Amino acid sequence: MSDKAKLKHVHTLIKQKFNDKKLVFGHGFVDAKIVFVSETIGPEEEKDGKPISGLHGKLLNKLLKSVGIDKRKVYITNVVKYSPEIDIQPSPKEIKSHSAFLREELRTINPDLVITLGNLALNGVGLRQPIENAHGRVFYLGSYELLPTFHPKSALKDPQTKTLLESDFEKIKGLLASKA
Repeated sequence: MSDKAKLKHVHTLIKQKFNDKKLVFGHGFVDAKIVFVSETIGPEEEKDGKPISGLHGKLLNKLLKSVGIDKRKVYITNVVKYSPEIDIQPSPKEIKSHSAFLREELRTINPDLVITLGNLALNGVGLRQPIENAHGRVFYLGSYELLPTFHPKSALKDPQTKTLLESDFEKIKGLLASKA
């Protein structure tokens, strides 16, 4: 079964489990060596049908460009594939129910590097520590390296967080250079 077929199968399983929700699936290059995992989708992402869009997406694209990463060569997904009720964060139980699908999605893409964007994304891949303690550090999870960082949404609200996010993206550049 091809990677695209495997990914479609994962999407089918998610649709069956969450058939009452409007879902937004991962987007990008199926053979990507870099996967970005975001948290949940918001109204803009739901409207656009993309895991990250609007101002958050623009900042992510700017960061990718700043470190020489072609956005067409990455894959972007979310832990939770639908928009939760307004201002309600998914519970640990909900995150756990989505994590199995995320793990299968990552297994299918088989990246070298996974970058989580925010606390929920970090928890979704199975690392249970605050982003403030983990950002910019490299962890080894199975077949890939994990680099947690902040979500662009946080960076747009706080200049200090934006500086930390930019610094973490410089680390991505270094990680990729060491693999070349």
